[in-house]
Amino acid sequence: MAPDARVRTAGRALGRTARPLAGALAVVAVALLLRPDVPHVPGSVGARHASPPPVRPAKGPCVLRADRLVLRGARFRGVVSLRTGTGSVRALKFTVRSLDAVNLDLTAGRGRAAMRLRARPATTSTLKGPGAGGVATFYVRRLTGRVTGLGGGPLPADRTVSVTPDAVPRWLSHPATRTRTITLAAATASQITQFGGRLSIKGPQLRTTARVPHGA
Repeated sequence: MAPDARVRTAGRALGRTARPLAGALAVVAVALLLRPDVPHVPGSVGARHASPPPVRPAKGPCVLRADRLVLRGARFRGVVSLRTGTGSVRALKFTVRSLDAVNLDLTAGRGRAAMRLRARPATTSTLKGPGAGGVATFYVRRLTGRVTGLGGGPLPADRTVSVTPDAVPRWLSHPATRTRTITLAAATASQITQFGGRLSIKGPQLRTTARVPHGA
C-alpha cells in the first residue's frame, strides 16, 4: 500500500474513533457541571451523622430543554434548601426510576464559559437509576412545560405549568399522590442538579463559547 493510502486509511479510522470519543467527552464534561459540589467533612469516615452532608447546586446555571420529558416512577419529595457559597436557595426535589428526554438540549454555565450539549435530532436521551429498581434524585429551581400525562390520572385544568418552590400545583404536592409517570411537552428544567443514575445520550454534540488564549 502506498504511504499516502496508509495515511488516508489511518485518518478514516481515527475519525471513526474520534467521533464516539468526542461524544463521551461531551457527556463527561457536562456531567461534571451537573454534579453537586458536596464538601468533604473532616473525620467523617466511618462516623455516623444525624443528617447527610449539605447538598449544593450544580456549578453554575444548568438548563435542560426537551420536546418531551417523561419522568417514570416519579415522586415529588417536596421543597428543600440547598446550600451555596452565598447562602441557601430553595429547590424542588424529585426521585425518578428513569427520565426520558426527547431532543435533549442541555446548557451549562454562562457567557463565554457556557457549554451546550445537544442530542442527535429525533432521539431520546435517558437517565436511569442505578441497579435494578434504583432511583435517581434531582433538584430543580423551576420546571415548566405542558402536562400531557399523569400516569393515567386526570390532567389538570391548566395544563401549562411553571412549577417553582413558591408555586407547587396541587396535583403534584397532594399527600395522597403516589409514584407515577409524569409527561411534559416543551419542557424546561432550570438550575438542575442530578444525583445517581447514568445518562445515555445518542449522537451528542458539544459546543462551547469559551475562547482559547493566543499562544495556548
